Amino acid sequence: MNFKDILKERIHHDLGFDFYRKDGYPYSKFKIIFKENAIIAGTIFVPTIVKIVEEEFFLEEFEESKRYKFEVLKRDGEQTSSKETIMYIYANANVLLKAERTICNILSELSGIATHVKEVLSKIDSSVFLLDTRKNDPLFRPEHKYAIRLAGGKNHRSGFFDGVLIKDNDIAISGSIKSAIDNSLKTSKFLTKIEIEVGNIQDLEAVLLDGRVDAILLDNMPVKELRKAIEIISRSKKRYLVEASGVREEDIKDVSKTGVEFISMSSLIRRARYIDVSMKVDKLF
Repeated sequence: MNFKDILKERIHHDLGFDFYRKDGYPYSKFKIIFKENAIIAGTIFVPTIVKIVEEEFFLEEFEESKRYKFEVLKRDGEQTSSKETIMYIYANANVLLKAERTICNILSELSGIATHVKEVLSKIDSSVFLLDTRKNDPLFRPEHKYAIRLAGGKNHRSGFFDGVLIKDNDIAISGSIKSAIDNSLKTSKFLTKIEIEVGNIQDLEAVLLDGRVDAILLDNMPVKELRKAIEIISRSKKRYLVEASGVREEDIKDVSKTGVEFISMSSLIRRARYIDVSMKVDKLF
């Protein structure tokens, strides 16, 4: 299943299993309007949505009809202001009526994420990378990650298939930090980095003594303890990637000054507010 299959499934839940016709509906021009200031995200999916709606849900006509086309005024990653039109879409009016809600929902959600990420990034030093997490809907995770990258954030692993993160439960099941690392090294693929989660200085020192992981995640540590942890890691002979997690947005400025290179936050998606986006008839031909 790829993103087009998931997108098609979303449209199916909106349009059901009926068939639709273009007969009796004019060729039309619709405009997409942002009703508030935002970072635009999701326009790259609009042509695919219109194509899926027309080709999968509408009957073919006896006479060839005009194809859909797009006039893009602003693209993903650009800033838009309230009541600004960012795109015109030309197509059969009934096709656009059926595509409208999916288009607006995706633009609203992804633009909300991009706008929120940009706001959070403005609070930290540019030398610190902001990471997403897996605490979101896995079926729409690629699109969420796209919005985060668009705003200047970085993507963490998408799942178990593209990264190894040894967490507290893995350590508990394995019986020790060393055993957990042993197990991960046995099953990890070539060129895959291994990261381990630690929640206190004692566990951190055990990880450093072992010395086999590539990255260290400092989980839910207060700022003072984070600084101490960074100091201990810096004295190690090995170069580690260092990530802080469990960080509240209210504390991110202080955390970014501790020396960590990466800060991961589930709130980049969970606290993002949907942007008000609408799609209106502009002209009928």
